[in-house]
Amino acid sequence: MGREGKGIAGSLLDAGTKLVARAAETVIKDPRGQEAVARAVGLAQRGRKQVEALQERVMAAAGIPGRQDYQDLAKQLARIKRKARELSEKLQETGRGGGGEPPDPPGGGSR
Repeated sequence: MGREGKGIAGSLLDAGTKLVARAAETVIKDPRGQEAVARAVGLAQRGRKQVEALQERVMAAAGIPGRQDYQDLAKQLARIKRKARELSEKLQETGRGGGGEPPDPPGGGSR
């Protein structure tokens, strides 16, 4: 067995692989085979979409955020960061322009 290299299992695997490759090639060359493959791919894609929709419903029912929730949060965070940057710039500009008294605190002026 040491001299056979792959052994019986390896030889069987190689032979099976070649046989499957030949069969697949025959199917792909035949127009009916091409149609069958196209139908199978379409069916698999529809099935995947159905599984994703079901997964989203289950996750929503369990209170687990989905992909769209994360995308929405990322957009909100980007808006908040942009607004914070704008406010920071305004504060720096008013500080540099200076000279004037600081604005009254909310809720009234002096005690």
